[in-house]
Amino acid sequence: MEARGCARSRRPLPALLLFVLLPPAAGAAGAAGAADARWSGQGTTPHLQSIFLGRCAEYIAVLSPELRDKNCTAIWEAFKLVLDKDPCSVLPSDYDLFINLSRHSIPRDKSLFWENNHLLVTSYAENGRRFMPLCNVLYGMVGDFLSWCRQKNASGLDYQSCPTSEDCENNPVDSYWKSASIQYAKDSSGVIYVMLNGSEPTGAYPVKGFFADFEIPHLQKDKITRIEIWVMHEIGGSNVESCGEGSVKILEERLQKMGFQYSCINDYKPVKLLQCVQHSTHPDCALNSAATSTQREALSLYAEQSASFVFPLLVALASVAQM
Repeated sequence: MEARGCARSRRPLPALLLFVLLPPAAGAAGAAGAADARWSGQGTTPHLQSIFLGRCAEYIAVLSPELRDKNCTAIWEAFKLVLDKDPCSVLPSDYDLFINLSRHSIPRDKSLFWENNHLLVTSYAENGRRFMPLCNVLYGMVGDFLSWCRQKNASGLDYQSCPTSEDCENNPVDSYWKSASIQYAKDSSGVIYVMLNGSEPTGAYPVKGFFADFEIPHLQKDKITRIEIWVMHEIGGSNVESCGEGSVKILEERLQKMGFQYSCINDYKPVKLLQCVQHSTHPDCALNSAATSTQREALSLYAEQSASFVFPLLVALASVAQM
């Protein structure tokens, strides 16, 4: 099981990169001992506290000023309690105080769940302005793409390696994302969106994963209008699964049994337009007969200018094409 949020991959960093990233106090250990690291995951992120507090302050000051009453120092103090625990003995419940202090409401109809397509999700979400996936809420953003753990038999942080699910289930990062995923699901309401990767060789919907195990079970049926699934296929990639097929069918049947209203769309056009920005000449991105020169010009313009100006135009054009 991979780490959650918008940082799904936790592959160990190359030894040279570790040497560059680690601060002097940890650099010697990282450079000398990468080959015989205790755990399979990357070690504690250098300057963890500074990054955490900086992200928290930016979120409150720039992205969500309405959260001005949140205390970033108190949130950090609650988070770092796990850094005093054995790295294989950290439970999701150890983050309860952290979640309680950093939790905030999620706008109705803005929750975006996903599997195996984090770059596409973060690009389309536009830093929480269009949708708000887990990594765009405060308690998800502060830990996104970071790693942390205490040394096995000492009080200091382990900058060399940290455990993943391959080493032990109750590791600090996985337990963090389990706790955050559960809270995110509980706080989601209205229309719920799910973006899956129909080109993923192992299937679009992992039947054992964070969405399946920690988010779906905690969706609040009385708060949810319906669930809309988008099965996106990579430009030039294989079409492994689509709506009503394979693991996607398993997901649909599960939602039906739980009593949710749902729908499934293959290659949702606004998202596909975003995919085509980097592949505008690929046959998968050929515009149909109803398309106008304005659409072609918009795709070309997007490749040259800011997403904040042009992408809303693409979304509008896609909506018109669907009418």
